[in-house]
Amino acid sequence: MTTVETAAGALRGSERDGVRTFLGVPYAEPPVGELRFRAPRPVPSWTGERDATKWAPRAPQPELTGRGFTGDEDCLYLNVYAPAEPGSYPVLVWIHGGGGVMGAPHQFDASAYARAGVVVVTVAYRLGVLGMLHLPGVAESNLSLRDQVAALEWVRDDIGAFGGDPGRVTLAGQSNGGRTVGTLLAVPATRGLVHQAIVQSGTGVGSVVHTPAEGAEIASSVLSELDAAPSDLATLPVKRILEAQQRVSAVSGTKVTYRVVVGDELLPRRPLEGVREVPLLIGTTADEEDLFSWLQSGGAKLLGVGSTMLDAPAVEKAVAAYDDLLDWPEDQIRNRALTAGDWWIPAIRFAEKQPDAWMYRLDWRIAPRGKGLGAPHGLDLPLVFDDIRNKNWRFLFAGRTFTAERMQAMATEMFDAWVRFITTGNPGWPRYTTEDRVTHLFDDVSTTVSDPDRTQRLLWDSPVKP
Repeated sequence: MTTVETAAGALRGSERDGVRTFLGVPYAEPPVGELRFRAPRPVPSWTGERDATKWAPRAPQPELTGRGFTGDEDCLYLNVYAPAEPGSYPVLVWIHGGGGVMGAPHQFDASAYARAGVVVVTVAYRLGVLGMLHLPGVAESNLSLRDQVAALEWVRDDIGAFGGDPGRVTLAGQSNGGRTVGTLLAVPATRGLVHQAIVQSGTGVGSVVHTPAEGAEIASSVLSELDAAPSDLATLPVKRILEAQQRVSAVSGTKVTYRVVVGDELLPRRPLEGVREVPLLIGTTADEEDLFSWLQSGGAKLLGVGSTMLDAPAVEKAVAAYDDLLDWPEDQIRNRALTAGDWWIPAIRFAEKQPDAWMYRLDWRIAPRGKGLGAPHGLDLPLVFDDIRNKNWRFLFAGRTFTAERMQAMATEMFDAWVRFITTGNPGWPRYTTEDRVTHLFDDVSTTVSDPDRTQRLLWDSPVKP
């Protein structure tokens, strides 16, 4: 066992193989009862040692099976992985993905980073309707963002007790987490809390927000599905709210139905217009959309369907443009167009806003193109955590024919690059600029090239625009 004294009280964690782990650390008061739709409040202090050896509940969300729901509204907790040896280490704060409606820190084991001399904080936050309902007078705005800011403030105030340096914080996330990282860089309240950032497969990063009118339209749809008045929301059973949330997602026409709203004091401007300049590592996988087409073919309906960035006519326009360019089967062309529209091009646009950006793409495939999942959305997760045996990602590899040695080599290479960036601010290849667009392509034999797939990129300047 190992103990740490925080501002709110003492924590008792565990220690193993040179890593101290503290699970279920509260960073705000539980958002339950009258606090359901309220901004996070400071965590109450406690006396004695608080047990920090067990996971806290995940935020309320659908089960991965698609049947039923899991989680608890008492979910504002974080987890810390720290080197056992005293020191002043750089800090990685990880925001999980899941389309804004699912996911949890439970999916990740950050022990490898702690063994490499990085203190890691993984954060849980409110999801879906409970985290992003835009209903002025009933719900405070942008609660998921407010939760994440509160977690970053906790890091500023308390991470030193774990050996972390609050002046060297890298904010990182994948998918909805990557999109959230891009949004948080435009939140004035994060100034001084975040010093560099990693965006992995950020869905529409920098662009996926709602106007107040759009947020109000989603809120109206939720209320209609609930057949409830706004005043009823504070006391409705959470299961009923999640059921309505799922029904609205199913007909929304987008993968990301629930979004933060631009225009309040927390997020006064759209992320691409207000993003703060910090060193940035950003990139995508080569075949992001493969995951979603595969899930949909199996009947999964956990997220909405369609494109996040493009309406239906724009999708068809993009597919037609790619069809003129590539001699591929139609399903592969569609996946490539959606991968570009929802992930690759938004990452490029976001990198173009930063003077210190490093671009990558994961081209390492678990199956050849057209033979199933190639380099799908989520493939980077076991690799950058150097955690390829994590059971949470086994579904990606079921029935695949590749060696563990091949996968471990890729994990080692990506993990080492991430550690270099977190500790030095440079992952190990030249910066990305609009002049040369240098991109590191991770593969069995990795390469660093200028402007990969340039002809495809230019499609998005004209005639296709995301």
